[in-house]
Amino acid sequence: MFRNLKAMSVATTGLLVMSLAALSIGVQSGGVAAAAAKSNFVIGVPLPMTGAEAASGNEIFKAEELAASQINAAGGVLGHKVVLIEEDSACDATTAANAANLLVTKHVNAIVGEYCSTDALPEEPIFSRAGLPVIFAAANSPALLTFGYKDIFLALNSAAEDSATAVAFFKQDLKETNIAIVDDQSAFGVAIADSMQADVAADGMTVAGGSIQAVPNTLVDFSSVIAAIKSSGATGVFWTGYYAQAALFVKQLAAAGVTAPFVGDSAAFDPTFITGAGAAAEGTYVTSAVAPSGAALNKFTAQYRKKFHSAPGPYSAYGYDGIKLMANAAAKAKSIKDPKIIAALHKTNYVGVTGRFTFAPDGDRTGIPEEILTVTSGAYVKNSVQPKL
Repeated sequence: MFRNLKAMSVATTGLLVMSLAALSIGVQSGGVAAAAAKSNFVIGVPLPMTGAEAASGNEIFKAEELAASQINAAGGVLGHKVVLIEEDSACDATTAANAANLLVTKHVNAIVGEYCSTDALPEEPIFSRAGLPVIFAAANSPALLTFGYKDIFLALNSAAEDSATAVAFFKQDLKETNIAIVDDQSAFGVAIADSMQADVAADGMTVAGGSIQAVPNTLVDFSSVIAAIKSSGATGVFWTGYYAQAALFVKQLAAAGVTAPFVGDSAAFDPTFITGAGAAAEGTYVTSAVAPSGAALNKFTAQYRKKFHSAPGPYSAYGYDGIKLMANAAAKAKSIKDPKIIAALHKTNYVGVTGRFTFAPDGDRTGIPEEILTVTSGAYVKNSVQPKL
């Protein structure tokens, strides 16, 4: 179903080697990590801390640190101090698999992390074999829910609606029906591009050029892709990939005189896109889960600014909620043992700063609709017209 499953398979083959190495380290160190896990509630945090998506990874981790510090100030989880162990997943499948293996060998009690679905996909089987409860803070490719894992939960609802929202917006509101689809060959981008292709056909629209334009996520010169878009007569462009590369793409589209409306998927939603694309970002669109709001979110934002002297990112609050939710599940279960926490998460009815958390049987967060945002005067705002789904 997904073009990058080979990379996912390669990324996970290091499990046995990493586990044997960890056994040797544990023996030599006298089981220090295991002892730490007994006295603390240890949460592993795999996130991209290097690479193009590092800004988002760092923003989410800071929010998780804030949540952990607040929990500890209130007495911890059942008397256990919350300790975060971070590993860099770099938005790269191989690096992510190594990070996951390292966290397992460090005897963590739970996992709260991930921004990139490219990372989350190879991590899932590793964490599941270890029996760990997992909350993915922002990774939300529909593919994450297809393997039947019972210990995986999404803090941000599955992006399965990204394509349906985009198709409805192109057709109903922009009145454009010949759509160029461009993905970045990431796990997330491929899943949404494939879904978009199917939704375009089902709605009687046309995929410009007849097929998806798949580009490496390292591409910096989009001239050949732009030439193909021009020759296809595309009247709209849908980008399924991450924000850093999207910014380059939009700048080059503008420089080449392409005026077709640009809509990015939810992975392209980040203020860094606006700063990277500059003036070319103005008037572009993005799909997004309806943004949380209210007094609780405002309080979180103020606390984050006070602690870190910067604004939280678009997905920081989901990482914050992920830590609080994991702690709440342990408290409800009256245990920091993995199976009891997993069972408690399946029964979750918790209100965080991003709203109410309930989960479908497959671990998808329920009850969050999507909307279209547009860049106006250098900032994201809710578009004045929203598609009807």
